Amino acid sequence: MSIAFQSIGTIHTPYFSLNAPHQSIPNAPGDFWITLHPDYASALEGLRTFNYIYVIYHLNEATSPIELLTRSPWAPEIEIGLFASRSANRPNPLGLSIVQIKEIRNNELIISGIDAYNGTPLIDIKPYIHFLDSKEDANNGWLDALPERKHAMAHALGLSHNHQTVQDDNQHTHDHHDLLHRQTKHLHNHND
Repeated sequence: MSIAFQSIGTIHTPYFSLNAPHQSIPNAPGDFWITLHPDYASALEGLRTFNYIYVIYHLNEATSPIELLTRSPWAPEIEIGLFASRSANRPNPLGLSIVQIKEIRNNELIISGIDAYNGTPLIDIKPYIHFLDSKEDANNGWLDALPERKHAMAHALGLSHNHQTVQDDNQHTHDHHDLLHRQTKHLHNHND
């Protein structure tokens, strides 16, 4: 079966080549916006009543071969299945991000940081609906079992943190509890 999608707009970011983060960072520096094709502008009616949206896009710059087993940038020492990862190299290279709507002007949406390259083709937009999309029993899967779980989560969330080297055994220690607690509290406050 052949499935065809058509771009409905373009995502604009400060990211070019290989400098995009592995996950959306809400307060990332730079300008982030979506230009919707003018034919679809009326489809934005009512969207400004939502704080967050799902952005679905084509990962048009994903070029590596598809590997059914892969490694996450957050825990490169662990091999996991492709479908247990957020890898861009997928059988159908689609990206999915949750971003905040900052402003809507005609056919343009000013948004928070998104992990897409400048010029990425937009496939769809859907509202993030709190009572449907926020799952209280959601977990972090294999990330919960990582010995350096808080460190991996800090990297995934784009939180600034310090790496303190222990000179005895050349390992580094991390304490991200405060950062993760603040980030989690921040996210919950936006959803309440």
